[in-house]
Amino acid sequence: MASLFTLTLLLYLSLSSATHHDHSKPPHFNQTQKPKPSLTATPSEIQQACKATRYPDTCATTVSQSSNLPQNPKPIDIIQSAISVSTQNLQTALSMAKAILDSSTGNPNRSTAAKNCLELLTYSEYRISSTVDVLPRGRIKDARAWMSAALLYQYDCWSALKYVNDTSKVNETMAFVDSLIGFTSNALSMIVSYDLFGNELGSWRPPMTERSGFWEDGSIGGTDLGFKGGFPSGLTPDVTVCKEEGTGCYKTVQSAVDAAPDNPGMRRFVIRIKEGVYQETVRVPFQKKNVVFLGDGMGKTVITGSLNVGQPGLSTYNTATVGK
Repeated sequence: MASLFTLTLLLYLSLSSATHHDHSKPPHFNQTQKPKPSLTATPSEIQQACKATRYPDTCATTVSQSSNLPQNPKPIDIIQSAISVSTQNLQTALSMAKAILDSSTGNPNRSTAAKNCLELLTYSEYRISSTVDVLPRGRIKDARAWMSAALLYQYDCWSALKYVNDTSKVNETMAFVDSLIGFTSNALSMIVSYDLFGNELGSWRPPMTERSGFWEDGSIGGTDLGFKGGFPSGLTPDVTVCKEEGTGCYKTVQSAVDAAPDNPGMRRFVIRIKEGVYQETVRVPFQKKNVVFLGDGMGKTVITGSLNVGQPGLSTYNTATVGK
């Protein structure tokens, strides 16, 4: 149920550039940070590592300012400092999104966008903490996945706000989130090079994709679940949803989802949904991991909702019939 996206973006962003979201410009600095006047004193290891990013000057300046960077940093220390820069700026972005929400009473569209942005940034915060947890333990591919997800959530927050950009507060927040995306992108880029080349900083390089003719070998990807693709076999339902009365099953898909435990670790929680049309909107809370829906087949098990962006206070993000 997870789809992984890798994005990279952005220093120097004016409020008007946030409106156009000019990805050709690197991110501006957090005003609470004081950029060094020169990079000549930046350790060579940091400059070399930051060459793996799209915005090496921004990377080198912000990482070298990190208070948790040791005297003679190793590659993983530099990455962790870059993640720290992203985390610190994320906290500011959360506060700015909350300020938009607090000032949007009576404006359902802007209020919804602010709520979506706050939710997405909270998810991003969680994914970054997961990255911090697994990276020192050598789970680099998992770190790539989590940091990539964190980046995507930040972009989705920016995207939610662009449709309600009718105040200076929203415009300011979009500009700041844009710069946050750049900091997170820098950290992710270095994680990718660390995965591909290890401690050989001389081999680190900016991220490449299929668009530039680059394909990683088949060893890249995968998780500890050992899932190789295709439909999982041997699934045993934990709970069942059905239309029949007196059978002891759940009557709605949402009530079955609500019964799933929080943070079950590596174990799947399988919900069997018997044949029928279930007219509801289903939300799987972020804390409920590895929830699997098992239906009776296409056209037999149907979940249908009726939300659309024409309804007041609804954005595209909120209209999914089954969403997380």
